[in-house]
Amino acid sequence: MEEIEENLQQNRYHTVLPVDIYTEKQTVMDMLASFENENYIRRIYSTKKCKVTGELKLDTATKLKDCIQQGRSLLLSAQTANMLSKPLIDFYAASAYAYASIVVNSPLHKSLDSLKGSHGHSYDHEHELVKFGGDAPAGTFKELLFSCYLPQIVYNDVTLKFSTVPSLEYVQTHTISISLIALLSTVPELIDQVQQVNTAQKRLHPIDIKTEVDRGEVAYKFIIGDGHDLPDEKAVKCTFGVTDIKRAEGKYVINVPVAKTRNIMPTIYRDIRGNLWYVDPLIPELYLPEICLHFLIISALCNIMRYSPHEWNNILSNKVSSEFSLLVSKYLRLFEIKYPMLLIEQLGNFQPVIKT
Repeated sequence: MEEIEENLQQNRYHTVLPVDIYTEKQTVMDMLASFENENYIRRIYSTKKCKVTGELKLDTATKLKDCIQQGRSLLLSAQTANMLSKPLIDFYAASAYAYASIVVNSPLHKSLDSLKGSHGHSYDHEHELVKFGGDAPAGTFKELLFSCYLPQIVYNDVTLKFSTVPSLEYVQTHTISISLIALLSTVPELIDQVQQVNTAQKRLHPIDIKTEVDRGEVAYKFIIGDGHDLPDEKAVKCTFGVTDIKRAEGKYVINVPVAKTRNIMPTIYRDIRGNLWYVDPLIPELYLPEICLHFLIISALCNIMRYSPHEWNNILSNKVSSEFSLLVSKYLRLFEIKYPMLLIEQLGNFQPVIKT
């Protein structure tokens, strides 16, 4: 809590970094490679943590560098791998990077030795559900989730942070189950493809954020919707902590004074082009950081591949449905560019955005 309070007081935010569309993969991977340096890791560790005393030990920095190197090597291998084996390689890459990200960001950890050996979540094959929280053993996913306690939004001239402590407390006390298709339905880049799958619900809505003066107070104006479809009104009121929502041109308009932004908890993701999307919460009390979303999806796909090869082959060969097969294939290719972009935010001070 002291770490959160100190971070909220500091006016430090990521810098949006445009990446050329024609060199996107190579540029992003080059940025990840630049993190493979003990001195850099020790420096970013000290800037990410405000209240944690003591610097990162050199031998720990070396171990974190090894994790980052392994993650990049695995990601590069996955890019050329067959779809039959991609999820396994991608998941191990995600795990290797997660170890480094947890130690760099979480005030609960100063070394790899304090991390648990389990995954921190499970996959129920019979019901196609990802499960975590409550009595589930602590592990990589849960530690990654708890290292993302202070989301920040950098968009045009808007910068804001808010705390996810209510969500983390909920995860501690409740067992959470979410279907794979529900998780996929919250990936912004898949919005059109997901709608082709019969079992999917629309959960993504474009959002714009502006600043204005409201009754003498500087406030953030959140404008949600595309003029046709709107998210659940009750959930919007809950996540923004308001009792009244204005409507204009078929969209929700919510004004939140700057002083009260620390009390909101909307799930807002940024797509690879830099557009913002409001996510209808999968569970009202849960805030799922985007990097954790992708960790769960790639883990679920890896689980299917490893323990149900026949089912995985059915998915890839259109036997489940052509729409779902295309969705999964598109996701795997997306993961290999989007997850590294999210890692750059976690391990650095930049938010890469692909621009033409």
